Amino acid sequence: MFLPLFIAFTLLPAIEIYFLFKIGSVFGGLNTILFIIATGAIGAYMARIEGRLILNKISHELNKGQIPSNSIIGGLLIFAGGLLLLTPGFLTDFIGFSFVLPGTRHLLVVFFKGIFEKAIESGNVQFYGSFNGQAHREEQGPRKVGPDTFEAEFERKS
Repeated sequence: MFLPLFIAFTLLPAIEIYFLFKIGSVFGGLNTILFIIATGAIGAYMARIEGRLILNKISHELNKGQIPSNSIIGGLLIFAGGLLLLTPGFLTDFIGFSFVLPGTRHLLVVFFKGIFEKAIESGNVQFYGSFNGQAHREEQGPRKVGPDTFEAEFERKS
């Protein structure tokens, strides 16, 4: 957990500051600031448009009785991309645009879906649904949650 936090809060801002100084020395400070503002505005607009499209797609898939797993992952990527595009910097803008643009986003959806499938198969991630206010889980019998631990439900009968 330390490494991702270190990268997010120390290494990434240091790289962004480096790029800002380098690009600012080539194009000028005002042009660099205007570019950062423009990418933030364009990114926010694109994230809004793509977000609406993905919400419509999710609604359409649900109405057809399909599980919108790819669309949900795409929606999360659009949200993360929008946040990254609002963050000043060139590296975050590059990553943010790759999350928001449909072409690269579809490749990332396939990548993240594979990661989620592996995590679910290994038991590291579990999903539960709620139907009629009651938690629902398919009855599969005891489930191994540790080397010598099983999870099970029981019902007391009189």
